[in-house]
Amino acid sequence: MIPTSSLRIKTASGWFAAGREWQRALVKLSDGAFKLFVYTSLNARRATGCLRFRQQELARALGKSRRSIGAYLKELEEKQLCRVCLSPNQYLAGILQICEEYWPYCLAEAADSLASFRDEQARYVEAVEALFLSRPCVRSRFSSADRKLAGQWFENGLDLALVEQAILVGCGRKYVSYLNSFQGEPIGSLHYFVPVLEEISKFDLSSEYQSFNRSQVERLEKQWLASRDLPVGNSKPASACEKFAQAKTQKQGETR
Repeated sequence: MIPTSSLRIKTASGWFAAGREWQRALVKLSDGAFKLFVYTSLNARRATGCLRFRQQELARALGKSRRSIGAYLKELEEKQLCRVCLSPNQYLAGILQICEEYWPYCLAEAADSLASFRDEQARYVEAVEALFLSRPCVRSRFSSADRKLAGQWFENGLDLALVEQAILVGCGRKYVSYLNSFQGEPIGSLHYFVPVLEEISKFDLSSEYQSFNRSQVERLEKQWLASRDLPVGNSKPASACEKFAQAKTQKQGETR
């Protein structure tokens, strides 16, 4: 028999504190639901017990059908092991949070991680604000409702590049409308781009398309400003994405 004192963990990092919480879940859940519970535990944020998910991705990761994943999510919620917040459509992420009774980590011990999460969210909202206000066809105000919506996009795991493309598409259409009628109100809210975002979320936007879309919108913008005899700005909306990505990379490097 190997003495207990000589036992050690092979890998010092990347492990999870699986204990009595998993033992209780094992006897309470069906095999498939327990497998989903384990996957969620291993991939959730330690600070919050939360995992952003898409059912299709879960199905692929666990080798199950989307229908089965839906049934497992319902079981986890009904048996009060997890809280499930489904996304409004299949293209956005939902939130799966393990209930505190089945989460082995204390939130107080993860205060630094939680603060990091909030800092990242704040940078994301600031980047969305910069993208939103960078276009002349947008009224120069980012309201509290706009900030709330941007925060929800962050919680849903919405890629900032997709937000940028939605703003570009929406503004491009507005410029076309301006050029055709020479009148119209400016875009007054971030909510203006919600249906555009839902529309383009259905497609896989290549980097080539994104570059083309940006150049086309900038061309229409210059044409519209010239028609109104206004100075052409030199804003670069892509910089907001770049700054967010750089700050995120720097923060991750500091916490390693």
